[in-house]
Amino acid sequence: AAMLIASEVLTNAVRATPCKPVTLRMALVGDGLRVEVWDSSPERPRASTPDLSMPEEPLGDDAPDPGGWGLGIVESLSEDHGVRAEFEGKSVWALLRAEFR
Repeated sequence: AAMLIASEVLTNAVRATPCKPVTLRMALVGDGLRVEVWDSSPERPRASTPDLSMPEEPLGDDAPDPGGWGLGIVESLSEDHGVRAEFEGKSVWALLRAEFR
């Protein structure tokens, strides 16, 4: 679960700040694990509703993925999550209970 959360939050950070640094931190806290990603964009991530409708024609392997799954995945797998404004940019974090590490 921690790797999936890290992947989703990192993907969002890279999309928000292409060609700029991002930082991943993972730390044991109490009986859980904190996953945190910093990027330089001050814009808070927004949850979106993925399009679950079936296309009229089958999609090929090169069809674009509209996204929209990331924050829902983070919310489902974490005990708590949030966004913290930083001096520059923001940090998006998630806390996992010990059994989900």
